[in-house]
Amino acid sequence: MESEYEQATSTNLPVVDDVMICRFVLSKKCEFSDTSGARATYGDDAVGYVQLRRHDEICTVKALIAPEHKVRLKGYEVSVTINESEQCIIDSKCYDCAASEGGCKHGVALLFWLYRRTLEPSVTSVECYWRKSTLSKVGSTIKGQRMRELFNFRQVPSLPTKGTAFLDKVISTALKSDSHSILATMYKSEVNILEKASLYHLCLSYKKTTDAPNAEDFISFCQSNLNSEICKSINTLTILQSQSKAWFDVRYARITASKLHEVAHCKTVDGATTAAVLAASKFRGTKAMKRGLNLEDVLKVIAEEKNIKLERVGMTINDMYPIFGASADAMSDKYCVEIKCPIKTNTVKNYITPEGEITPKPYAQLQLQIFLNKKQWGLFCVASPSFETDRNVTIKEIPLDENFCHNVMEQAQAFWKKAIFPILIN
Repeated sequence: MESEYEQATSTNLPVVDDVMICRFVLSKKCEFSDTSGARATYGDDAVGYVQLRRHDEICTVKALIAPEHKVRLKGYEVSVTINESEQCIIDSKCYDCAASEGGCKHGVALLFWLYRRTLEPSVTSVECYWRKSTLSKVGSTIKGQRMRELFNFRQVPSLPTKGTAFLDKVISTALKSDSHSILATMYKSEVNILEKASLYHLCLSYKKTTDAPNAEDFISFCQSNLNSEICKSINTLTILQSQSKAWFDVRYARITASKLHEVAHCKTVDGATTAAVLAASKFRGTKAMKRGLNLEDVLKVIAEEKNIKLERVGMTINDMYPIFGASADAMSDKYCVEIKCPIKTNTVKNYITPEGEITPKPYAQLQLQIFLNKKQWGLFCVASPSFETDRNVTIKEIPLDENFCHNVMEQAQAFWKKAIFPILIN
């Protein structure tokens, strides 16, 4: 504490009222561009070690203001000078801040701190303000705070229960109008085709049948609840693929062909692969994927070269392998077709090696598509980066490799049981 100064308490602080604040602000307009210091949420925690000195009618109040972003550093020294007889604020200064010449928030913080102390009702006890600020205690005295200590939570009274008449009426109206709201879905007695195939809804039904859920039992439950008719309907319903909401619903928590390779080889149960299978992030697609959405011209070239008729298809699921799904780009009587449309020449190697072999990820993708669609052959097609001008498509005819499929699906299913099922069931 400086000489001639005394500790500030609730009994010796100068009065700072609304009129004094207004006059001072109007006279110092250019210095009040940053008014964030006026907030009680900042000033009351940042102000510490308050001292004052009176000389005739002049009262000078000094304090240390804790820096917001480096709270354990020495505080900024700030002063407010007041003429108590004329009830006017003479000055408000910050001595340490680089922005103090043009007006900074630290001087404002002390000024409004004094104003709030003036507004406080008189109490019999005396409070001393010569103390460390709350903000500067963070990391030393204050190690951490619970949420309820930061805010004054108001207890919300619970409403009395008056029967279920209103709820019954809402549910009845929702079901009659064929609403797709969450509430209506919970109370539907007959689920639609999409819900019969969705792993999310199958999981809800499964949980009602057991008190000890496990992944193997759930897969068996799905096998017994799915059938070829449901799988066929899903393929038709999702024919627009990524432009269809149903496509995303059916994909949820399923290992799709495009993810098969990485799921089978993933060792981290709570990483990006798990998030991708659960569709935790938005489907934006790469530039190549967006280019590949317009496949009509590429399909024409493939159909002409192989002399086949191609049709677009949706998501294929199989009742015997319910946690897997595949969305081929097209299908013929003989072939399952997967098309890649790289934008740059140097990215072609991501799909086909210099030796002409398909790289592991798209190979696994095509094999699962062939397997789930019960075909014996697949076409792996890579459009030239300059396809729009040269109309060139590299076409690889690939036979089904059942042993490969069973092995990679077994690895992927093992990961699904460890990483995906616990999240799905909870």
